[in-house]
Amino acid sequence: AAAFIAASLGPAGFVVGTVLRHRAVPEIGQMVFLFLTNYLAATSALAGTIVIHRLGTSVERARRLGGYQLVERLGEGGMGEVWLARHRALVRPAAIKLMRAETLGGSLTELHAIQQRFRREVQATADLESPHTIEIYDFGAAADGRLYYVMELLRGLDAEALVKRFGPLPPERAIHLLRQACASLAEAHDRGLIHRDVKPSNLHVCVLGLELDFVKLLDFGLVKHQRHAD
Repeated sequence: AAAFIAASLGPAGFVVGTVLRHRAVPEIGQMVFLFLTNYLAATSALAGTIVIHRLGTSVERARRLGGYQLVERLGEGGMGEVWLARHRALVRPAAIKLMRAETLGGSLTELHAIQQRFRREVQATADLESPHTIEIYDFGAAADGRLYYVMELLRGLDAEALVKRFGPLPPERAIHLLRQACASLAEAHDRGLIHRDVKPSNLHVCVLGLELDFVKLLDFGLVKHQRHAD
């Protein structure tokens, strides 16, 4: 509407000026010749706006996973990307681990293996109740077939980034962090699960409520049941 109103200001002003000067108003054909470009420009602007709006809507829909909307990519690994997400009904933010798009381009055997590992990570993590194990909220599949799961959003740094930024930790603090990681692993072992990927980047040192240096163990993608361990 704004584009066409702006396009009409030219001919309206021309007509008013012609009348005030007591001159003959040009014929319709002349008016069309003089001001057709105004309306063509307004039509082009409208078409461009519609296209951009539809593209934006398509992108927004593509970034919806269940009841969650992807907001910002936080990081990526060999198997998946981690995104900041928000629920469309709940205020509480979350993190979503989404299978990497590149995995869909591989062979069916490779895709099946990655999907199985992804499912194994979700199932193993969801079964654990230790407060030092990352909490899983939801699991599903995106429109393009990629699997994803929703987990709690952690505030803080993983142990690898912590040491790189602030240097070696005092022994007392390192022991405090490791004891918490061991609490998560102890429950996993009690349930017959071996993590097989314990490393500093999978130990997240976070702020949880009023507690500082609260450890969360991440990434159970390589988990293996003890009866198959050997």
